[in-house]
Amino acid sequence: PGIQTPDGCSVELYRKLPYMGELDEVIGHFKQGASVLELGCGTGRLCARLASAGCRVTGVDESADMLAFLPRGVEAVQSSIEDLELARTFDTVLLASHLINHPSEHLRHAFARCARRHLKTGGHLALMRHSPDWLMSVQVGPVGQAGGVAMHVEAVSRETTLVHMTLRYQLSNQVWRQSFSTVSLSETEVEELLISAGFGSVHWKGRQRLWALAE
Repeated sequence: PGIQTPDGCSVELYRKLPYMGELDEVIGHFKQGASVLELGCGTGRLCARLASAGCRVTGVDESADMLAFLPRGVEAVQSSIEDLELARTFDTVLLASHLINHPSEHLRHAFARCARRHLKTGGHLALMRHSPDWLMSVQVGPVGQAGGVAMHVEAVSRETTLVHMTLRYQLSNQVWRQSFSTVSLSETEVEELLISAGFGSVHWKGRQRLWALAE
């Protein structure tokens, strides 16, 4: 139901999904008053959490329909990540939502280069990857719920580290389906990608070491 973005995301679904604690393991690294650039922000679930922490947030998304629902006070920039060229830099760049697991190696590197060129000297990138264990083990069936939205894997197949998946989201009598491909990335692969983009050091955070902080 509702408007679909060019890459198949439902704006209405993303509006209904609540904050699910994605930033909880790294929120202490986002200082009050810091400027933060979120790449691929969607409707701004994470932007809202950062703004509540006192950050000055700019959200980037290629979908104007997504950006229309950003929280008040968050600056909206319509652009693809790979083409973004702002004339300023930020204290922190956020690349969440497992975007680094894009199946295109070219785009993975483009995302990292975009983050590097928009980062102030002394700033850091906060990046979240998919859990390799989850990608390699998840099977058809329910995978949880958030804010009343039930999530279910309808189909999954694998080609070595490339995973193809269809998720079903259901809220009351509304149902959304999204099919996508994603690639499993090890810590070493993420580190090599970031170093090739000009980052000097990478530190892993969180219980499952899914968050990378790069400087």
